Amino acid sequence: MKRILALAMALGFGFVTAAATAQEKQPAPAEKKTAAGETTTKHKGPGPDTKTTTKWVVGTVKEYDAGKKIVVTGPKNKDYSFDLDQNAGVTGDIAAGTKVKVTYTKDDNGQKVTTVAPYGKKKKKAA
Repeated sequence: MKRILALAMALGFGFVTAAATAQEKQPAPAEKKTAAGETTTKHKGPGPDTKTTTKWVVGTVKEYDAGKKIVVTGPKNKDYSFDLDQNAGVTGDIAAGTKVKVTYTKDDNGQKVTTVAPYGKKKKKAA
């Protein structure tokens, strides 16, 4: 009986997690010049209650100090500043004037992760 109850709780957790993930907003399509957004995912039920907030911005790099800070100009010429600490992941060639997507995630335990990656249309491979 305990095993059936544990299995039912685990399945319920999986459905709640899938539903929360499906509700997140998707990033703007590549055709837009700039975009910004924020999502919050909450989990309540079996296990500890959790809350994770994710902010993202697509824009042009205004300032970049590797390993320290990046400033991106996003929608309505608003500047978004992100600290790049040991939990930051930077991929590709990032420099002032390039278009990037920055994603910042923070959970209710204080864990922070920032990712920076080039953004734009992908080149088609030659046949």
